[in-house]
Amino acid sequence: MPSLAVRLKRAAVLCTAALLMTTATAMAIPRKGQPAPDFRVFSLTGQPLSITGLKGSVVILDFWATWCPPCRESIPFLAGLYRKYGKQGLQIVGMNVDEGSERSLKAFVQEKRIPYQIVSAGNRIQDAYGIRALPVLFLIDKRGIVQEQFMGFSDNAGQLIEALVKKQLATP
Repeated sequence: MPSLAVRLKRAAVLCTAALLMTTATAMAIPRKGQPAPDFRVFSLTGQPLSITGLKGSVVILDFWATWCPPCRESIPFLAGLYRKYGKQGLQIVGMNVDEGSERSLKAFVQEKRIPYQIVSAGNRIQDAYGIRALPVLFLIDKRGIVQEQFMGFSDNAGQLIEALVKKQLATP
């Protein structure tokens, strides 16, 4: 059996490695002021979407799932926001993380009358955005820079999101 000093040294090396891996992962998550990670996907309606293609618009990326109660709660708010500001340059992309069929997702979208684009956000996209819980919403400016990240949903968050959207839409 290795000596106590050797075991402590091994433990220190493992802890340091774990800390470095955690820090590297945390640093990969887009933060306020950083470019939003690009992706290339097709919406449920067949429209190609990417962060690059959305530049020039204020974008809300909403990571959500059909089985998530706070996610479902945010849908009417986001739909109203889209109806109110869509013609002014707001784009909302529902980044669905369900593992079910596209057919059931389309039925859900139709039933809830979701007017904005919905895409299936695979593991690569979820990893790029550091998604570990739901819902998570990113507000991205016209240049493709993350302006804010919201975890969870509440009426207070909705008021703040709308104020920030209005501010970003007014910014040239």
